[in-house]
Amino acid sequence: MEMAPWIRILLLLACLWFPASVECMVRHYKFNVVLKNTTRMCSTKPIVTVNGRYPGPTLVAREDDTILVKVVNHVKYNLSIHWHGIR
Repeated sequence: MEMAPWIRILLLLACLWFPASVECMVRHYKFNVVLKNTTRMCSTKPIVTVNGRYPGPTLVAREDDTILVKVVNHVKYNLSIHWHGIR
């Protein structure tokens, strides 16, 4: 069944007038910073990990999202966290 040309035009105009709304999100992450013993090349030493991983986890977000990161430091000294790369 063929659609009338005027219906196609009406649908196209409706899509242009009412674009799909894209909502931003608030994304929550929790970083537990702990020391973990790691063995590399027959040598074991403690390293600082985030949630038991080194390097730390990947944060996923889209444009206009808000990212909230709660960092809980379980090591005995201060630390700083910096971010690498945006894809």
